[in-house]
Amino acid sequence: MEGNSQEYGRPRRPNAETVSYLNGLPIDEKLASDQVQAYLDSFLNNNDADNTSSEAAEFPALVNATHAALSSVFNEIASLACEEIPAQQIETLVRIACRYSAAAKRVVLASLSGYWVFLSTHRFGSHVAQTVLRCAVAECEVNLDEFDDKQDECEGKMVIDDSYGTIFQENTSSVPELLMQAFEELKPFATDLTVHVCGTHVLRTALCILAGVEFVDAFAKPNGNKQDDTVSEWESGVLAATRRGKLKDKKKKKKKRKPGSDEGSSAE
Repeated sequence: MEGNSQEYGRPRRPNAETVSYLNGLPIDEKLASDQVQAYLDSFLNNNDADNTSSEAAEFPALVNATHAALSSVFNEIASLACEEIPAQQIETLVRIACRYSAAAKRVVLASLSGYWVFLSTHRFGSHVAQTVLRCAVAECEVNLDEFDDKQDECEGKMVIDDSYGTIFQENTSSVPELLMQAFEELKPFATDLTVHVCGTHVLRTALCILAGVEFVDAFAKPNGNKQDDTVSEWESGVLAATRRGKLKDKKKKKKKRKPGSDEGSSAE
């Protein structure tokens, strides 16, 4: 970044196998929401029923898979954020994970440590940076890490321990500490980010967090009324209207006629 002598971290190109793995993940926010709701409803129904010996409900498979995926690509999340399609997948994973797990917020924040400035100035990375910051401070819709599932040990907590146990051993910082680390990375470059087409949006998000602004729509709501499933949350979710550089449909550009071309042809 011109005008600033300090250096900032730049992630390596992601591994081709990791990109292929991430692009092939069947991530569906609507399905994840439906599974979580069914999971919660099963306990509500069991509490209302006279028979309390019914089998325990199965933990939402897509939420479990999301945590497993984030754990698998943890060391390359910053790299993947710089690629168009993987960046979209990472954002979806972040929204699902943070929507139902407070512990996952530590993971996604730690994954970008050292790369906040570069990602803030990157076309795709800035989207990921914004989403991570917003989801990290938003209140979970339901925190399955601490959900009372009437078992000896909360299954949600066991899923988190299995997925992120090793990561937490190496990254012990809390969410507030990780947020402050991110802001300290951005602080020396604040002047440059203010006038940067991508960086200004990440900087604004950071300032909103410091000011205590609540992000009401931090998590994309499932679009249950949409008939065409081919449109992704990246394009149609509530975040799409507030994010910088929303992807637009590709349209053929019409060639503009040069001024006076009609007159010249008629004169002939």
